This record gives sequence, C-alpha cells and structure tokens, in this order.
Amino acid sequence: MRAVIAGLTKWCAYSHIFKALTVLVNGGQISEQMRAGRNIALLGIFCPFFWIALFTGAEASSLAFHATHSGIVFLIGVAIMVASLKKQQQK
Repeated sequence: MRAVIAGLTKWCAYSHIFKALTVLVNGGQISEQMRAGRNIALLGIFCPFFWIALFTGAEASSLAFHATHSGIVFLIGVAIMVASLKKQQQK
C-alpha cells in the first residue's frame, strides 16, 4: 500500500510544491532556476496591475483579465520550481 501511495505522489503537483517549499524552509541548496521560479510565482501573486485594478474598482472584465494573467504567471513560476526540484533530485 505504501508503494502505491509513493507512486501516486510522483504525479501530484502539490507534493512537488511541498518538496520545493521544504527545501526552502530547511535552508537546503536552491538552484538559480528554483530562485527564478520562486520570483516569477511571487510576481504572479503580487502583480501590481491586479491589485491596483482590484482596489480601484475596475470593471469586472478588466479585473478578470488581470487575475487570469497573474494566475498564469504564478503557475509558470511554480512549474519552473517543480522542474528545478525534479532536476535536483536526479543528481
């Protein structure tokens, strides 16, 4: 049963994100690619265009556009972090 669960976690993106976060929290070595992914993801979350649109009461379509863009940028950053973690584990 344990082997089945371990096999399934390889396909779960959240487990990869958790591993990337534990490397960051435990002070482990992070590659430049991991740092870039982290920075991109943070830019997606803290995108000033989205927050300005949200707090100034922009139209719903404009707010949806900025939220979608911020979400895509965040996901790209997370994908880079996961790829970097996989590469680090193969070494």
